[in-house]
Amino acid sequence: MKAEELVFVLDIGTRSVIGLVGKAHDDMLEVLCVESAEHSSRAVVDGQIEDIEQTAKIAGKVKARLEDTLGVKLREVHVAAAGRVLRTERVSCAVEMDSSRPIEEKDMLALETAALQKAYENLSENLPEGTAANFCSVGHSVVGYQLDGYSFSTLMGHRGKKASVELIATFLPNEVVESLYTAMSMLDLSIASMTLEPIAAMNAVVPKELHLLNIALVDVGAGTSDIAVTDKGSICGYTMVTVAGDEITECVMQELLVDFSTAEQVKFAIGAGKNTIEYKDVLGFPYTVEREDLLERMLPSIEDLARRIAEGILSINNEPPKAVFMVGGGSRTPDLCKFVAKALSVDEKRVAIGSSNYMKRQIQAEEKYLSAEYATPVGIAVTAMQSGSGEGMTVLVNGTRLHLLGASMTVMEALRRGGYQYGQIMGRSGKNVIFEYNGERRIVRGSPYTLAQIQVNGAVAGLSTLLQAGDSVAFAPACDGEDAAPRLRDLEERWEPFEVELFGTPVPAGTVGYINGASAPPDQLIQQMDNVVVKQIDTVGALLESMGFAKQPQELSINGSPCIGLGQNLFAGDVIALKGQTPPAPPVGKTAAPAAPAMPVSGGRELWVLFNGREMLLPVRADGEQYQFFHLLNYVDIDPNDPHGEIVLLRNGVPASYLERIQNGDQIEIRWSEEDVSRRIPHLPSGI
Repeated sequence: MKAEELVFVLDIGTRSVIGLVGKAHDDMLEVLCVESAEHSSRAVVDGQIEDIEQTAKIAGKVKARLEDTLGVKLREVHVAAAGRVLRTERVSCAVEMDSSRPIEEKDMLALETAALQKAYENLSENLPEGTAANFCSVGHSVVGYQLDGYSFSTLMGHRGKKASVELIATFLPNEVVESLYTAMSMLDLSIASMTLEPIAAMNAVVPKELHLLNIALVDVGAGTSDIAVTDKGSICGYTMVTVAGDEITECVMQELLVDFSTAEQVKFAIGAGKNTIEYKDVLGFPYTVEREDLLERMLPSIEDLARRIAEGILSINNEPPKAVFMVGGGSRTPDLCKFVAKALSVDEKRVAIGSSNYMKRQIQAEEKYLSAEYATPVGIAVTAMQSGSGEGMTVLVNGTRLHLLGASMTVMEALRRGGYQYGQIMGRSGKNVIFEYNGERRIVRGSPYTLAQIQVNGAVAGLSTLLQAGDSVAFAPACDGEDAAPRLRDLEERWEPFEVELFGTPVPAGTVGYINGASAPPDQLIQQMDNVVVKQIDTVGALLESMGFAKQPQELSINGSPCIGLGQNLFAGDVIALKGQTPPAPPVGKTAAPAAPAMPVSGGRELWVLFNGREMLLPVRADGEQYQFFHLLNYVDIDPNDPHGEIVLLRNGVPASYLERIQNGDQIEIRWSEEDVSRRIPHLPSGI
């Protein structure tokens, strides 16, 4: 017996590793040998390898036992991918066709490749911000084809102008897939093919002719329940839920106060129908429990598992399917099928454990292997057998010779076998930058990727192109697009900043930009989720509003001439002041306003006022004139470059103007409308 004639499968699960070796006889798979071993620690969590070395150790034991039994050295293995971070994308893609000739296989492969690329792009765009788009395609299924708007099961031989395909592509993070490759390489094994666990189980339990029906298959393992749904001749959806048999085991642990291993034994005894079960708790005391009593205590957990499975089915099917097949070790959990039917609101007879009737059509094996527990490893073998004859072939990838199992393999599979990373094969567009611009959400997109260049025997090919023995593949990796790098000035067609003088202080005008509330230069880069505001401050009204001053143009002068209104245009160097006055400049910055110089007292009468809540004696002005509101701006922390709303002027509780005269005993307030009360205390000049 030669190893090249055999189909070797490893089903790496959360609780155990199952190895199976079979041999193809026409359309039948003969199962020659099956071995299994349980993990001694949590090396695999929710179907995803956590401890590569420990996983390889257990898988190595299974491989060694199979080799000893069969007397062969196994070098290539077929596996199935799973995991708690499985992502699926359903996409449609259309391309123009040459209607003068019939559609060939290469045309269909190119169409599917384009759809896969679109699915990968959609996945990348929908990832949370900051998440790297390092995902690998681990399988896809075609939902259907269309040609010029008409549906077809295949396009081979047809003629038309526009062909389209709808498919479901499934992705796992590169790290998950690479951990599987690494574990196998530690055993001197190369991965000959990879499929999805629910697809494998579906191929074993539900034959192709039943794919016309709306059927759900649920593979209930230890850590995850993998789900696949068929309808109208194809697999139309995959998903998984991170609850399975372990939840029931943990319930037994809680109820009986036992360790995980003992709880597993008790659970198996219940599934086998044993009425009285003996066990020891964690303290070493012996107990017995009646099956019905313990089962009643377990029912809430079983019902919750069934509810989660039903929710997973409905998430990809939108309505209850016509039937549900339950497979995997956890499928025999008592009353699980009944509760799934209840959660789906279907007849109990429509939910059942996967039958061996259909498995016997394509598999020769001992009866115990034609069961729901072995649906996934047997299905992996059937899937591998259907995809190739099992004979080896050799191809060249960029001059490197690769030995591949099967009569054919796609370019994608060959590149992965040749060590190329998924990012090199698919590429990605540059990252987008999402931010808020003047209250609206904006997206600046990164540049598109450059497609990988692929040739097979000198002819242009796609990732789905099938390779034959002796083919030569030339591959130039894809180039990632550049990340978006928008700058502030890119957001406005007109960017003309300048300065004007407002009440003695230079302030920005023209085009003014702010990022997250802080003034920003036009060349500043905009980062993810920034809050960007750009204003055109080119009129008196816009300037007063941006500085928080009340809009009182009749009190203003521009370059010594009266202001004609809020709409008066501003120009670089304009001087805006109060009519007939040159008020002191407000202090710049956030430090306390400096004290004004002492004002000499003349023979006139001083004024007592309550200024921002503090008594204050205003000496007689040197020029003998009466105090006006703008005279007191120098004594409070009013910085036009750091506005806190609008400037509020109140005299005895009534709004006032800058030119309003102050009387003895007045209650004066000068403040920002949104500032802290502690900022309102006036800074008194010396001698007052």
